[in-house]
Amino acid sequence: MLVLMATEFGTQSRLLTVYQFTYRPMILFVRLVYSVLTQVFSRLCLLGMLSAIASGTSLFGQVNISGKPGLLYVPTATLLADGTFHAGYSYNPVNYAFRFNPALNPKLTTRNSESIFFVNLVMLPRLELNINLLRPNGPVQYGARGIGDRQIDVKYGVMTETTRRPSVALILSIPFGIDNSLVTNAVVATKHVSLSSVIELELTAGYASPYFLERSDTRNDQNSTLFSGFVFQDKRDKAAYYLAGPIAGIKASLSRKGGLMAEWDSQHLNLGGYVTLFNHWTVQAGVLNFDQLTVGTSYAFSLLPTKQTARHDKAQ
Repeated sequence: MLVLMATEFGTQSRLLTVYQFTYRPMILFVRLVYSVLTQVFSRLCLLGMLSAIASGTSLFGQVNISGKPGLLYVPTATLLADGTFHAGYSYNPVNYAFRFNPALNPKLTTRNSESIFFVNLVMLPRLELNINLLRPNGPVQYGARGIGDRQIDVKYGVMTETTRRPSVALILSIPFGIDNSLVTNAVVATKHVSLSSVIELELTAGYASPYFLERSDTRNDQNSTLFSGFVFQDKRDKAAYYLAGPIAGIKASLSRKGGLMAEWDSQHLNLGGYVTLFNHWTVQAGVLNFDQLTVGTSYAFSLLPTKQTARHDKAQ
């Protein structure tokens, strides 16, 4: 018995030594890095917010469900000023869930609505980077939840809008994700028409390709490289999919502070409205296919000095 107790005590001592000299420093280092990054990001956001508030200009934060300038589901070709940063959240109702529905995946036993978190940044003139994360609401199997459905998209303004022509943009999803839900490979054109000094129409039409490239043959626990498992897919082979075919929409705005919108997302007719508060905070809501409610909110500000942003707006 004494020998057994001594052996057990020795094993515990070794484990404690390994923890103290190996894992504990690693944990402390990760916490330190996370704390520093959080402080840097929060200060950057605060500076941007103060700059935007001081400028007193609206950044027109209306975005679609994945955080791109748009309507409810449909993106637009509207080009934002350099340095414009959006962060926000969208709610996707259960009947239109892209992933967490037993009708879509027989391995699932729960039926869940979805939350979509996003950030969108105008990195260079005409070039935007969008990152979004889709997660289920409520309990699901542990293996099905994971971190969430992560996706990176880029948008490039092929043409800027003039009095005679619309703006045209190309939107592409980077195919390094595994079984992404909000893949967007589309070409869209947008034209603004002023009906009066305060009422403006935004008209959008385009085409979203149903075909896309993804790493669907790769599992998360086997994800050792970004350059494996690529397969061409057709969205229409899935029970639920996002933007595959002709898309169009119209938005009527009142002084660009609020308005109503209608869209065809290649499958359903959706109606909604939005309001922008304090020039930067946007709240929107809509009805998908005259069936269920979707809501979202976003906050926008500029990371660039006011003069640089104004010069780019003037060039447009």
